[in-house]
Amino acid sequence: ITALDQDQMVEKIHATVSHARNLCSDVQWSPMDATRTEHDYLCRVVETAIKAGATTINIPDTVGYTAPRESAAIIRMLRERVPGIDDVVISTHWHNDLGMAVANALAAVGADARQIECTINGLGERAGNCSLEEVVMAIKTRKDYFNLDLRIDTQQILARSEEHTS
Repeated sequence: ITALDQDQMVEKIHATVSHARNLCSDVQWSPMDATRTEHDYLCRVVETAIKAGATTINIPDTVGYTAPRESAAIIRMLRERVPGIDDVVISTHWHNDLGMAVANALAAVGADARQIECTINGLGERAGNCSLEEVVMAIKTRKDYFNLDLRIDTQQILARSEEHTS
């Protein structure tokens, strides 16, 4: 296996996202380990994916390293620097290795991310992922702060949570 240089990777991203877009109208693209990627390159690959037809750009914290202020800054930086970013959904995916997955998700939402990949009870690989129930209740409880309307029936959270723990 040969490593690709940055230009080759950009070409590969364009080709694969274009191919996916030819197969369906809703394509999510994720740059692995985005939160530790050099910003100029991250902007370049995100712009490439958008131009190739991605409709959702997912920004993952693959190793659970990022702090909330950093997560918000990355979303704001992408919003400011990437052409076409306003035409796609910005999604996030947080790992909980340092116990900050929910805080990172909420900080990203505060910076205008509009999709959070979560798991019930935070269950996931290594230290887990962002906890659906914590994010939902934080946004619903602090509607005054987040100013978002979630279409989630909070009455179902306990039952779904218990299904995944028994």
